[in-house]
Parts: sequence; structure tokens; C-alpha cells
Amino acid sequence: MRVSDLLDDFLTRGAATGDPLSNDPAALSRIPLGEASSRISLGETSSRISLGEIMDALGDRAFGALLLILSIPNVLPVPGLSTATGVPMILLGAQMALGRHGPWLPRRMLAASFDRKAFLGVIRRAKPWVERVERHLRPRMPALAGPTAERLLGLAVMILAGILSLPIVFGNQPPAFAIALIALGLMESDGAFVSAGLIAGLLSIAIIAAVLLGLGQAAVAVAQQLIG
Repeated sequence: MRVSDLLDDFLTRGAATGDPLSNDPAALSRIPLGEASSRISLGETSSRISLGEIMDALGDRAFGALLLILSIPNVLPVPGLSTATGVPMILLGAQMALGRHGPWLPRRMLAASFDRKAFLGVIRRAKPWVERVERHLRPRMPALAGPTAERLLGLAVMILAGILSLPIVFGNQPPAFAIALIALGLMESDGAFVSAGLIAGLLSIAIIAAVLLGLGQAAVAVAQQLIG
């Protein structure tokens, strides 16, 4: 399945409250029974979408798909989602590093929820960009996207997701972009994208370090003025 098809499927399954199906029986009758039931089963009438619903919508897909879905709201930032999506990605990275074959999240974390319209809206906004990017995706450099490499990439995801979770203004975008590139590379066995993600990750660490250093120096200067 292409990445854009995955996003289409995810958006269909996680359709927002504003979808015609929620209040229009005639609209419900115009779509295939299977699609209608899958939308209803995800609690479409709810204004919130939980991590559990997101995982259900993605089915039995591997780590790459879930990392991509969780990173997109930070690349195209939705306020208040960096910690809520970053912490699960730390756990996913740890599972990758340990060699787990599929993602798992504890029940309490699965119950965490986000505004459905905002979350699915940012996925829709990202879809045209993903369609452009996926033209360049293809299996290559398998050593960087295989099972052995996935363990090392899990460590990288843990570090980047940890940075993403920090309450730094605009500090979540660079590590989220790096995670998205790594996720795309894993989904399509494209080592070139994985490499690009790792390079972007190093740059994001440098950017955040520079921001923190600058804030620290500014805080010291202010403190010295107040004391002196």
C-alpha cells in the first residue's frame, strides 16, 4: 500500500464529527456498508479521537505507519500535541530498539485523546505533501531499513521523541520532521530516506541545543542585571 493510500484509509476510518455520516442517514446510505460500519465503529460521533482508535484505524501495520501519523501533527504543528504524541513515540522507539515486531501501548496511554477535527484536519493538510514525497520513495540501501537497522533507529526515535516532548516553542518541528522521514523510509524500505531522517535528526538536536544555550545565556544575563 502506498503511503498516500494509507492516509486515505486512515482518514476514512477516523472520519471527523463534521462528516455527513454523523447526522445524515441519507449520506450513510450512499456509501458501501463495510466503509460505513468501519466509520461508525470508531465512534465517529465523538469529538475526540484516542490513541487506541488511531492504532485500530491503522490495523496491524508496523512501527513506521504509527510513527508517521503521530509525527505529522508536530511537523504541521497542532498546539498542545507535542507531549501527547511524543511520549508514545518514546515508547515505540524503545520497542523498536528491543526488536519487537509490532507496536504496543499500555491501556492508559491508549485512552489519551485529541480533538478529532484538529487531528484529522492536519493529516488531510499533510496528504498533498506526502503524495509529492512518495514519488521519490523506493526500496534501496536495504541495510539502513532492515530489521537490524530498525533496532538502532529505535534509539534515534527515542532521543528525537524525547526532544519533541519538551515544552520548547517551535522546538517540536525539527525532530518531528526527522521522525517522519525515518518512518517513511521504514514503510518503503528506503534507506535513503532513513539516512535523510538521521541527518535531519542531528541537525534538529543542534538547533534545539543552540536554542537552549541561547535561552540559558539570556537567563543568566537577566539574573546578573537584577542582582547587580
